[in-house]
Amino acid sequence: MKNLFLISLLFFLYSCHSKPESSIPVWNYNDFINKDVKMSDIADEMTIIQPDSIDYKGAGIVHASSFFLAGTEQGILKYDEAGHFMNRIGSIGQGPGEYNKYYTMAVNETDRIIYVYLMPTSELLSFSYEGTFLTKHSLQLPKDWAWKFYYMKDKFYFYYTVAASGELLPYTYAITDTIGNLLSSKQDESIHFAPGDYCLSFPSDHVGVFGDTMLVWNQYSDTIYRVSEKGEEAFAVWGKWDKRLTPVKVKVEKEEYHQSMIIYTIFETVHYYLCIWRPYVMNGQWNYCFYDKASGKLFNSEGIVDDLWGLPIVFPSNYYVMDGREYLECGYPTYKLLDAWLASDDPKIRKQAESIDEEGNNVRIRIRLKDKYNLVNH
Repeated sequence: MKNLFLISLLFFLYSCHSKPESSIPVWNYNDFINKDVKMSDIADEMTIIQPDSIDYKGAGIVHASSFFLAGTEQGILKYDEAGHFMNRIGSIGQGPGEYNKYYTMAVNETDRIIYVYLMPTSELLSFSYEGTFLTKHSLQLPKDWAWKFYYMKDKFYFYYTVAASGELLPYTYAITDTIGNLLSSKQDESIHFAPGDYCLSFPSDHVGVFGDTMLVWNQYSDTIYRVSEKGEEAFAVWGKWDKRLTPVKVKVEKEEYHQSMIIYTIFETVHYYLCIWRPYVMNGQWNYCFYDKASGKLFNSEGIVDDLWGLPIVFPSNYYVMDGREYLECGYPTYKLLDAWLASDDPKIRKQAESIDEEGNNVRIRIRLKDKYNLVNH
């Protein structure tokens, strides 16, 4: 019996010792390989979309598989993927089934429902694809004014902006069911702000949606989290360097946050992760950081030069999948795009200007990513 006990104990100790420890990848900026990324490296097709009918200047865009929604000050406009106006979804107002101008949208393609989240009142409206009002629910959110809102597998995900001048322990996100019951929320206990009259706000709601998961970048801890119906896990963390804003225990001074990162967005694609950021100082250079999944290598490019279609700047605001292919999307005021194209020495690029109505709506540029690609081989 004694020998059996010793054998069991040794087996237990061996099992504990052999169990691999989980580790979080550290993205050290000094490890990034400098690389001048061109559009031809990552993309193979561009489509010009100039939505017709109603002006949607400044609209927030949400994509479904066969249409997109434009959230405007005149209400939610539904367009097909070619930019042809289809119908309105509800309307701005204070009556039944109407919404205020502070809202954001999500789409449930399985049940053909469009959801509208009202930021100031934490209410949720639902509409049919044809624009008919269906239901209204109150949301049990820990706080109002979530700036990102998503639907995924019968759950709603709400992401908040963290401000140093706000609460001492800020909320970063909350999850509810489809009738508004709170399922979980995250109050970031690693972030502590000292009381004081100072204004500093770095959003921690930079969300890249990929399949059934979301990558969320927390500015204050420089940690990227993966959020899904299974929960949350730390995916990667930026290493210590001179442009990192670490979690603060005391009042943030001007000199500290002037050395930090301003994050534009993060995207996950099939082949790589793309993080776009610049130093806090105004007019700083935007950096496009790629993490190649196949090799585990890090690349940094100061912008993306469009050697295919002559876009003056590649600044994607959306990533989505359509018909099995991946796309990035940029929005452009018509005059900026026309000025750049008409000034080009390339006749093919100048000819592209003929497809744009100078008096029409702002243009959406849909950029198709290459299907087979490896950053290391380019």
